[in-house]
Amino acid sequence: MATQLKQPLTITGGTGVTASNSGVSWDGTQQVDQQISIGQNIDTTDNVQFNSITASSWKFGDDLSFSTDGHALGDLTNTGTLSISSTLTINGNTTITGKITAEEIIAELTSSSTIFKSGSTQFGDDINDTHYFTGSLYDSGSFIFNGYSVNEISNDTSMTHGSATAIVTENTAKTYADSNVGASVVEPYLRKNFNKNASSISNNTASFNAVLSASAPSGITATSETDFLFFNNGQIMEHDALTIQQSRGVFNLLVNPSSIGYNLASDDEIKAWGRFESKGELKFDGSNDEVTTSFSGSSGQGTHIPSDKTYSFWAKSSQTSRNYSTFGWGDNKKSFVFNFHNNRVLRWYNAGWYIYWDDTSAQDDGQWHHWMVYDSPSELSGSKLYVDGTLIPINEIVSSSGAGAANYLQNLTIGSHRNDSTGADTHFSGSLKEFSVFGGDKTSFASTYYNNGTPYDVTNETGLQAYWKMTEGSGSKVFDYSNNTDSNGNRYDGTIDGATWEAIE
Repeated sequence: MATQLKQPLTITGGTGVTASNSGVSWDGTQQVDQQISIGQNIDTTDNVQFNSITASSWKFGDDLSFSTDGHALGDLTNTGTLSISSTLTINGNTTITGKITAEEIIAELTSSSTIFKSGSTQFGDDINDTHYFTGSLYDSGSFIFNGYSVNEISNDTSMTHGSATAIVTENTAKTYADSNVGASVVEPYLRKNFNKNASSISNNTASFNAVLSASAPSGITATSETDFLFFNNGQIMEHDALTIQQSRGVFNLLVNPSSIGYNLASDDEIKAWGRFESKGELKFDGSNDEVTTSFSGSSGQGTHIPSDKTYSFWAKSSQTSRNYSTFGWGDNKKSFVFNFHNNRVLRWYNAGWYIYWDDTSAQDDGQWHHWMVYDSPSELSGSKLYVDGTLIPINEIVSSSGAGAANYLQNLTIGSHRNDSTGADTHFSGSLKEFSVFGGDKTSFASTYYNNGTPYDVTNETGLQAYWKMTEGSGSKVFDYSNNTDSNGNRYDGTIDGATWEAIE
């Protein structure tokens, strides 16, 4: 028999709480099932949502709590949208991995910056503020320096626009200068002036021995009589009656008697002041003088196997017997020799691999001559020799054995066939200068580099691997002007061992 309750139990749902049989009374006489729920799971791993929460304080885990005045204490990580309708003050660091959208952003430390909604920015509030940018700067508008507006970086190589609001690129400046040097608007080349005395006078020609006029780089106005002042017995000579001429190592002053009003006499004292080259030339005594370099076949983009190269240089010698060696690569198997046998010019690799050219007076006449040697070691018949721009015929070729023994990893020596100051039979007797090395065949420029007897500056020529002008006039170094460097970033400067600077009078 069931027990009946005098006061039945009734469960009624309320705010946020529901009962499956809300309001149904239970007195014990029969079964009543009630399921009570709050509409969402509230386990610690569940996501619980409330329309609003009112509390004296909130605490979220161990890191973050909020007080009733809205202050957050601890660390806050927000992966969604955070809306704050009033002032937000953060006393610590803030990390935001997304975007910031704001009407204005104002930052103040030792200086200030403002980013406006319009996209404009203001950096600093004082002329002493300094701003550092690391990385690239992209500017699609104009910029202003001290009130002067610049709205373009111009690559107009002709510079015809004449813009007052454009700055030019390096390419623009170089291209324009290259095409306009020598014009009245561009003349950037400076030459030193030296005083010389005429050594002989004949047929209204005053000659200055062992003197070369200063050469000009390609594109620069060539040296002319207007670059000199000439004096005859203390009286200045008028330019419109004068012509200069370079003949190897001799500088000639040609006088027009009808224009100047008199003939030259053999006892006249004629002086020249002008754009002559350096006062010194490097002389090798044929005994133990040489210039050692750090330039090797590998430096010149070759290997231990001989590679095609062109050598361009000026030489002066009075040595009529065998004259070792204008240059070499470590031993006599890679030397270039004047008057080796029957007064012939020799390019030597080994006993079964060498080439002779015909005898030429340029080897021993005591005057400056330009030499250009194209070195084709793998096929000797392809080798060529030019003297003062003229091709010298091949006299003999011996190719009974290979040239592979010529190891080009050794360094180039000028004035000898190896870096060894001993042994008088291994060294050149005479003077050398303007020594350059090119990759490949440059003999099509033989006449250009001879330049009618005036040394030609090859600094900017293609294929250049090393270039020693050897006109320093003093010191123990000859400098490489090729702008090439070894693996350590060093130029191939040469060291003078024994050779001496001799004044040019």
